[in-house]
Amino acid sequence: MQYFGVIETKYEEVFLTQSYMYFNEENEEITAKDLKDKIKTTKDRKKNIIGTVFLYNPVVTPLGFDSNKYLLEQDFDEFDKMIELKAETYITVFKQAMRQSCKGKIVEIKNLFNLIESHIDTANLLTKFNEDLEKYNSAQNTEFDRDIMYVDAANFIPSGKFVFFCWGDKIKEKEFPYINEYARTIYENSLKLGKKVAYVYKKEKSEAGAIEYLQFSNPVQNHKYKNSISNAIKKAFEEFPPTPTPYE
Repeated sequence: MQYFGVIETKYEEVFLTQSYMYFNEENEEITAKDLKDKIKTTKDRKKNIIGTVFLYNPVVTPLGFDSNKYLLEQDFDEFDKMIELKAETYITVFKQAMRQSCKGKIVEIKNLFNLIESHIDTANLLTKFNEDLEKYNSAQNTEFDRDIMYVDAANFIPSGKFVFFCWGDKIKEKEFPYINEYARTIYENSLKLGKKVAYVYKKEKSEAGAIEYLQFSNPVQNHKYKNSISNAIKKAFEEFPPTPTPYE
């Protein structure tokens, strides 16, 4: 599997505005240009993109750069271009889970927030996002550029046959109602569009509870259950399209 994406920067922040996993055929390797050719037109996308994974936010590094250093402090000069990214952290889980069912196909990765930040769920940042999303559908200016940072939730059409939600367990309606509304719009629109929706959830909380609270677990965000969640994601993809799967 190879991982590709487009990184943009604005106001000293770094964002991942597009990203795709390509599940190679046997002994196959492609370039960023090859990937772009596979998604060039609507027809190409429909033919080659098999599904969408929806995460909370990206933590990615371009191939050949240091994952432990801030990208703007390195000699990276390929902003706004499709480039190859390191397939590490949460991407490795999907690599293992999907390699058989998605061979020769592309899976698009989308994020609730495109900001590349390993500790994005601090109260300070979430408050800013929540305030932004309150303004999102108005003419008011948002703190983060709305086109770079956020998904157009009301008009978003997921690519492919399935949407696998894996944005974690921290979307709290009482604390951050506009983040919750934003995420729920994306989830409910995916259902309305007839996409096969899947996720993993904690068995004792029930599937209905996971949907009510939008708790679709991610192994990187939940270290206590990391192995259980990773195994559940693999199990979800034993069928295709994937199915909602519990873990204990």
